[in-house]
Amino acid sequence: MRLLCLLLFCALPVLLRAQTDSFTVYFFLLEDCKITQAYTDKMQEIYREYAGDSIGFVGYFPNPVSEDSTIRAFQEKYTLPFRCTRAEAYPKARAFGVQITPEVVVYNETRKMLLYQGRIDNMYERVGQRRRVVTSHELAAALYAIRRAQPVPIPKTNAVGCFFR
Repeated sequence: MRLLCLLLFCALPVLLRAQTDSFTVYFFLLEDCKITQAYTDKMQEIYREYAGDSIGFVGYFPNPVSEDSTIRAFQEKYTLPFRCTRAEAYPKARAFGVQITPEVVVYNETRKMLLYQGRIDNMYERVGQRRRVVTSHELAAALYAIRRAQPVPIPKTNAVGCFFR
């Protein structure tokens, strides 16, 4: 019993500290990318499951030819429930080394730490080759771990999608 209390007491500051951190999920998107379009239902699902006080979501459109009107139309057509913008999108993409859409970055805003970067899941093996069954859900696994103040199991994967200029 004493060991259990000691373990809980030692773990408590870590858990409390992690629960007070603020996280942002950055989706890098492109309006006319078929793979981005294919992921809109999954993005909605992940938002519904994980959005809350400590986890926020933003859709960035880093392509210079994206316009506010086309982004708004995309957001309405696919009913994305989070803010979508092109403002600061390209500098953010460059800062994280993002070149493909859709690509996701999970960032701890409090500690200024990158926790996950890459694909949403393995729906696409490569461009033009969609899997029949999705077997790996890296973004959901990362957010699940964050919610439980645990390390992200797979911090980096390769995104599959469309290059932007």
